[in-house]
Parts: sequence; structure tokens; C-alpha cells
Amino acid sequence: MLGCEPPRLTESRYRVLYLGRDLEFIARFREQVSEHDYRLVACGDEGSATIFLKSDIPYDLMLIDHDWRGTEGLKLARLSRSQRHRKRMPIVLLSATTLDHETEAEAKKAGVVECVLKTGDMAELVARVIIDDV
Repeated sequence: MLGCEPPRLTESRYRVLYLGRDLEFIARFREQVSEHDYRLVACGDEGSATIFLKSDIPYDLMLIDHDWRGTEGLKLARLSRSQRHRKRMPIVLLSATTLDHETEAEAKKAGVVECVLKTGDMAELVARVIIDDV
């Protein structure tokens, strides 16, 4: 997967931007959130991710894969927070392994609201990131 999928933003109520290349995660996440009216847009390279973050395309949530090789996810979180229209967008850092305290602290400083294991139960992950209408 190179670049980003074209965002078909009118199909769903909520839009999630995923920065990473984990195709298995993308498939499992999409399956779990499909009933919740979410649209996941996956971005697989840093250049395209930068363009998407600087664009005016609205997203309700950003998921950054910490394990994305060749890319510093926290750099993308900081870039997002530097954009006026992205300052309030929740950012979740995903990781295949438990992060050490130093990395979690650095993530929070970069604007990440939560660090989540992506290899765990997908229903639990979905429960953490779904915006509830209640």
C-alpha cells in the first residue's frame, strides 16, 4: 500500500485517519468499526501523510502506528498539533508491544491522547476510540 486511499468522506459519519502500513490491523479495525458508521482512511507513506495532515480534509480521529518502519510517528503527531484545524483532533498511538514510560511520556508531549496495543482485542481498541453519541 503506497500513498493514501482517496477519502470518500460522505459515506460515513466519522472519519479516522490511520498512518501506517499494517494491512492486517486495517482489515480488523474496519471490520470492528463498520457498524459504528466510521470510515478509515489509511495512509501508507510519510509524504502522503504529511499532505493529508496539512490538508483541510476533516478527520475525527487519527491513529498513528508506532511500529511503522522508516517513519517517526511522533513527528507526525507534532505536525498534526501544529496545524490549527487539527489541534483538538484526538490522536492515538498504536503499538505492537507495550511502550516504555519514556516513550509514552514523549507521545503525550507530542499531543497523543492515548497509547494502545494494536495486537490486543480489537473490540477493546474500538471501545477506546469510538466517539459515543450519548
